[in-house]
Amino acid sequence: MLSRPECSDKQTCELQTVVIDVPSRTAGELRTEQLKGLELKKIIDCFEDINKSVDFANWTERGYVLNQGVLYRYSPHSEVEEAQLVVPSHEREKILKLHHDAPTASHYGADGTFSRISSRYYWTGMRKYIADYVKNCVECIR
Repeated sequence: MLSRPECSDKQTCELQTVVIDVPSRTAGELRTEQLKGLELKKIIDCFEDINKSVDFANWTERGYVLNQGVLYRYSPHSEVEEAQLVVPSHEREKILKLHHDAPTASHYGADGTFSRISSRYYWTGMRKYIADYVKNCVECIR
């Protein structure tokens, strides 16, 4: 996020904010991280298998899709049409630090943090994971 004061004179300034969301990883890098997780590797392998099994139908019914080798999920309950990136377990704390602990995140409670994160990311048990994280946040406890 970039901010720059815009001043018409030396005493009056308005703060102009521009949010820039630049993907920091390529599809190949995201895929490599997802393949490190056994459960996500199983889903990706199922999608890439030529002989589609019953598991393939189960994953697609749950909203999973593979795009450029990267696993995403469409939430059946979301009003948003964008797919959520499926996050491997070793990346989850990083996502929470970015969307809960960062100065721009404002330490929203569990529901606010879940809302912010779930619009872009998905993992199984996400709501409980976020609630536990927020419950143990030193800033939020204070």
